[in-house]
Amino acid sequence: MKRLFAVLLVTIMISASMLAVKIGFIATNFSSESQARVLNEFAVICSEKGWDLVQLNSMGSDETQSTQIENLVQMKVDAIVLAMGHPNVVIDALQKAFEAGIPVITIDSGYVDGVVADITSDNFVMGAKMSTYLMDSLGGNGDIIVIKFVKHYGTRRRGSVLDVVLTEYPGINVLAEYSVVASARFMDDTRSAMETFALKYGDEIDGVWCAFDQLAYAAADVLAEYGITDALIVGADGNEETFRRIASGNMTATVAQPFEGMASTAAEIIDKIVQGMDPAEAAGRKIIYADAPLIDKSNLPE
Repeated sequence: MKRLFAVLLVTIMISASMLAVKIGFIATNFSSESQARVLNEFAVICSEKGWDLVQLNSMGSDETQSTQIENLVQMKVDAIVLAMGHPNVVIDALQKAFEAGIPVITIDSGYVDGVVADITSDNFVMGAKMSTYLMDSLGGNGDIIVIKFVKHYGTRRRGSVLDVVLTEYPGINVLAEYSVVASARFMDDTRSAMETFALKYGDEIDGVWCAFDQLAYAAADVLAEYGITDALIVGADGNEETFRRIASGNMTATVAQPFEGMASTAAEIIDKIVQGMDPAEAAGRKIIYADAPLIDKSNLPE
């Protein structure tokens, strides 16, 4: 009887190990609040489902990200989630995942062939919302600082839309433009650039356009320190810190992305795949857009 029980126990343990789901999650840089939001929500869902989650941080390095993808392939994970990545840059590593039959889902990374789906907000639309809001709030006249991030496809698209919008607002003058470098020091670098602009232009600064909210934090803090309190500052992402700043008058507006919802959508797709559904059918379409509303003081979430 004991021997039979032991055999049954071993069988159950083997079956459980065979059914265990292992998911690899790679973020380009956990120091980005938006990526941390995606991971935190995804980690909660994995815990609830009993999935084994492997969390990896590329720290802004494409080379590191390629190695991490290859390592996950070697680990034979059941799926890979790539958050705010640069899939075209790491396509050779991704190809190894595709060849191994490992489904790859990206979040706010841009779609490339082979990926199951990219879950994102429409960055062209976001760029239009934040840009026209700033121009119209300034009455079509004023001097602004522009802080872009061109490495990421989404923030690059927002900046491209800003350039188009500016052609329709001849009364808006760009005093200076700074392009953020993808590194762990991006906040410090942005702050240093903004200090230079504050010293040079002072009260001439009527507004600041920021590719994403964390850049707006740095810009707003520097301007406050230099006594420039009436400049309009817009960003994108819609973090809790952003809402607090808008409420206090430290920022003006943001386009709020539902990052938690993106994580949930990725998990839903993976759940269908591990249950045997074809990946393309599980996703439904290759690019899944999530709505991102513009938020200012008039419609702050409660």
